[in-house]
Amino acid sequence: MKNNIKILLFNFILLSSVYAASVFPVLGLRFNDVLGSNNLQNPTNSLGLKMEVSEGVYSGFDVSDGDFRIFIERSNMVFGMGNNNQNQPQFTVGGYYYALDNLSVSLEYVINQLTDSGGGNPFEDQLRIGLSVNF
Repeated sequence: MKNNIKILLFNFILLSSVYAASVFPVLGLRFNDVLGSNNLQNPTNSLGLKMEVSEGVYSGFDVSDGDFRIFIERSNMVFGMGNNNQNQPQFTVGGYYYALDNLSVSLEYVINQLTDSGGGNPFEDQLRIGLSVNF
């Protein structure tokens, strides 16, 4: 997992030197499982890179509290896939809205219950709210 992150980070750094104007670092704050608990006082931080692959289409990756995902954004919709902190697969589907030029608010449905193989119980599906700042 750490090797994959290092390889992806190296690729994004390489791409950022080639396409310096279209690669953006992204800092975020996520409130996980907003429907399952009333405690919104413990948000998680996220850090990632996003690049423009076409006009209005972005792709990138982010890491948050052991979660890793690769995502695609297009016209206020986002789709992501990756692993949670226990190395179980998860998908995210949602939307976002730019409140300011570089501040976005997102609402995502996190699909965790993909499989029960391996003897473990997957996490419950969640609804997540996030705030992100693009630089």
